[in-house]
Amino acid sequence: MPIPDKNIVVSTVSKRYNCSLSNIIRKKIMYHGVSNGKKLVLCTPESRLHPQGHGWFDLTTKQVDLLDDADIAILAVRLEGNKIYFVDFKQFRQFITSGMTLNYSEDEKWRFYIWENFIKVRGNEKKFDIEPEFIAV
Repeated sequence: MPIPDKNIVVSTVSKRYNCSLSNIIRKKIMYHGVSNGKKLVLCTPESRLHPQGHGWFDLTTKQVDLLDDADIAILAVRLEGNKIYFVDFKQFRQFITSGMTLNYSEDEKWRFYIWENFIKVRGNEKKFDIEPEFIAV
């Protein structure tokens, strides 16, 4: 099953927020623009479905900092099966604390597990309820 292309997400968000988005230098899945005078940042990670029934992705502290600095912060997770989960990162941010970071590479990061109708942060048992949008390819 295919994972939606990130350009589909960029196009969808650009239309919804009536703005032009451009790639943030050295950040493959991060884009920025201005919508009605407000700074917008989009992050669009992807994941395959794993045998346990969920997908997973990591966000680095640098990526989270870029989202935190925006007026409008959108996390658009692309999941196998043509699903995209559009998340208001400002609402989701309360689930992420510094004590939950992983440090197994050069960047500190958080691990996120995405199930059919919720997202969990590794180290936090609370669920963030969300429903996917299905994108025709």
